[in-house]
Amino acid sequence: MKRSQGGFTLLELLVAMAVFAMMSVMAYSGLRAVLTADEVTQRHAQRLADLQVTLSVLERDLAQVVELAVRDEFGDRMPSLRLRAGGDAKLLELVRAGAGGDQRLRRTAWLITEQGLQRQLWPGVDIADSESARVQPFGTLVEADEAMGLESGFAVIVRLEDGSLDRLDSWPPVNTDALSATLPLAVEVTLELPGYGEIRRLMAVGL
Repeated sequence: MKRSQGGFTLLELLVAMAVFAMMSVMAYSGLRAVLTADEVTQRHAQRLADLQVTLSVLERDLAQVVELAVRDEFGDRMPSLRLRAGGDAKLLELVRAGAGGDQRLRRTAWLITEQGLQRQLWPGVDIADSESARVQPFGTLVEADEAMGLESGFAVIVRLEDGSLDRLDSWPPVNTDALSATLPLAVEVTLELPGYGEIRRLMAVGL
């Protein structure tokens, strides 16, 4: 008696190939979603790490602020800490110790840009040439097509005569002797980051 030969028909092969193709597409889509989520997570983690390093360096600079009058490029005397009102409230200038090397003191400035924070370092305490600053851009805190919010800026915290605290958008205070003003208690930095909202950090001055 002749035995029938086993095997698959053409229709069965086509159905199996179609099922395999669908499963492959689903597996690829799932893998792509996982890789995309991982990339986004790593990007956010890097931004948060850059933010932490930036704020740590800024906090260290403020803790090392010293009371010392210096001169600008025009020879005019300036206080050791200066924050200008208005749009210039995104620029904080200070004289700090702990610079290392031959220069124990150094004039330093922090600027809030559209992409993050920028640190400027002068060779000494007096600004003989405004172009002599060495610029240190820190990690980018926003995406390439984004910008820091308009609320980003600095403010100073001072103690009033009655013991209460006040927040000022400029330093030294208006209508006061700039060189005789003592250092404020703290500096408040506000960063408005897309996707994170408003971040505020209070940092003591001259510990």
